[in-house]
Amino acid sequence: MRFALQTGLTVRAGQRTLELVRELGDGCYILEDVLTRRPVEYTRQRLVDDIHSRRLLVVIGEKPHSVASRTDDTVKAVLDVSSLNERERSQLDYRLLYVKALERHRVRRGQRKKVERIIEIVSSSAGDAKRPSATTVMLWARKYQKSGMNPLALVDGHRLRRSPRRIHEAVERLIWKVLKRSYFTTECRSLRYAHEDLKRELKFAEENRLIPPEEAVVAYSTLQRRVESVDKYWKVASREGIARARMACRTSFPDGLPTEAMAQVQIDHTPLNWVVICDRTGLPLGRPLLTVAICAYSGYILGFYLSFYGPGVSSVSGVLRNVIRVKDDMVAKDGLKHPWLSCGLPDELVVDNGLEFHSFAFKTMAMTLGTDITYCRVRTPWLKPHVERFFSTLNTLTLLKGRVTKTVANVMRIDPYKDAAITFTDLVKGLLMFCVDVHAHEPNWNKMATPFELFAESIARVPPVAFPHDLQQLTLATGMSKELTLGKGGIGMMGLPYGCVDFKTIVDKHGPGLKLMCKWDPDDISKLYVRDPDTFAWYTAECRWKNYAQGLSYNQHRLIREFRRRDLKSPEREESLLQSRLALHNHWLDSASSRGRADALKAGRYQDLTSHKVLSGTASAPAAPSIAQLVAPAEITLEDVAIPSFDSFSFASA
Repeated sequence: MRFALQTGLTVRAGQRTLELVRELGDGCYILEDVLTRRPVEYTRQRLVDDIHSRRLLVVIGEKPHSVASRTDDTVKAVLDVSSLNERERSQLDYRLLYVKALERHRVRRGQRKKVERIIEIVSSSAGDAKRPSATTVMLWARKYQKSGMNPLALVDGHRLRRSPRRIHEAVERLIWKVLKRSYFTTECRSLRYAHEDLKRELKFAEENRLIPPEEAVVAYSTLQRRVESVDKYWKVASREGIARARMACRTSFPDGLPTEAMAQVQIDHTPLNWVVICDRTGLPLGRPLLTVAICAYSGYILGFYLSFYGPGVSSVSGVLRNVIRVKDDMVAKDGLKHPWLSCGLPDELVVDNGLEFHSFAFKTMAMTLGTDITYCRVRTPWLKPHVERFFSTLNTLTLLKGRVTKTVANVMRIDPYKDAAITFTDLVKGLLMFCVDVHAHEPNWNKMATPFELFAESIARVPPVAFPHDLQQLTLATGMSKELTLGKGGIGMMGLPYGCVDFKTIVDKHGPGLKLMCKWDPDDISKLYVRDPDTFAWYTAECRWKNYAQGLSYNQHRLIREFRRRDLKSPEREESLLQSRLALHNHWLDSASSRGRADALKAGRYQDLTSHKVLSGTASAPAAPSIAQLVAPAEITLEDVAIPSFDSFSFASA
């Protein structure tokens, strides 16, 4: 269930029912009590937070909006009026004279009697001795109206007629045979070479009387025209490959140009060119990965996510949460100059073909959020140009220390790991300032506006964006998912045990070993959300190792397990374990092997076996330890200690 901050949104606060009736400036909304009509003012941040925290319960969600049908008035004009000659212009004016007369007199093209009367009036006033017939004028009117009132539809079609080729059919076949063999190949030979090859073929055909002698000559310009008649895409593809042809003939989506904010959001990753240091230890951490979501209509930054995990589902999940959440508190806390307007669910996500975008978890996120996914073709970065252009602007930042640069010959290169000076927290704050206060207000000279102005103008005229119903739904929608096995002790995920009281009902009904759909927050794995196979309800299972899993991310736990696995498999540990196993094996061999008579006699002497102990019943009892076994020799050694002498004195007064 989703809701939008629009008129008609009804929420319940305790016993009161409030209805959103008006939006004020600066992100404020007026809600009225449906019984008393008492107004209550809410900020956008407070209203969304109260709904997510269940202090306000949504009664009526978003209403269906009627989508106005759009008529495509685009006319495919194959000619230009300026390209017409004098005769064609006069003919066009003549035909428009009769067609416009029908429109002025409000005569439809099917009313033949009225059309004949209009023709008489126009021909007499214009002095036209040879007037057109009613059928001809009706045909002109039909062409004109069907073309969307395009006057070029009245131009004669013979103007676009191509003259037939005057080359012999056999020669034409030879031309294309030679071009395919000598020019449209990966050897990339010149057209002059193909022309020489064609001359040889024509001479051979003439000698064998396949073509007449007068047809055995083809000019170089004729061969050029044949090459130009081939589509540029296939011409480049045959000589330089499909990848080069895509780059040479690259275009954007034919119908993919967005017309409003949040209609199309482009997401991509890039490693930053700076090495950052840890806030706690001061040691260099490396180059973080930046994941950015940008609005394709305005170029406005909707959200970003910075991590060291590499491109994956956790990075995509983090940036989607940043896009959806209301960021007023974030801007106020960091003291930025301008608001961050982006929030809510996007309509379409444009991504590349990374493995994380084709994963089951990402597709589940998009399906749950009600967002479409569009995958770009491989090696076509121009299909998402806004995010690619944003990555190029990051190199203009004035952060010099710790920058990773290309190696240039004969130029001294400073190691960025030794020169790093910015902490991870400061880098995140700097990127936030750049996205909100700098990049959003840089002018776009193609659209003659800033991204902030375009985004603000668009969200003011389109319906309000939608939000997930609650935070748990957002977690389920943007969390990672996998089918895990439910056992008698609960569910185990990467060595962590999870338990829930509701598991008992599932085990009693289906038994252990059942595969259940599980989801978890990639930034906090202390809780696991498990779906009931019968009711499809989600249960919350907590990790039994609370002190370890609280606030622990999925990637952090995975790296910890990987580190411990390498540590346990280290050669030192394997060698020590091998020696211990060998010692145990030798112990069992010594204990179970037969001894000789001398060894047996020596063992009896060591145990101090005598008849006295047997007769007294103490033969099997262990011998009492001696003092030397309980006390170390150093503890019973007495040393002579010198007694010091003291002088006496009296406090009595003289």
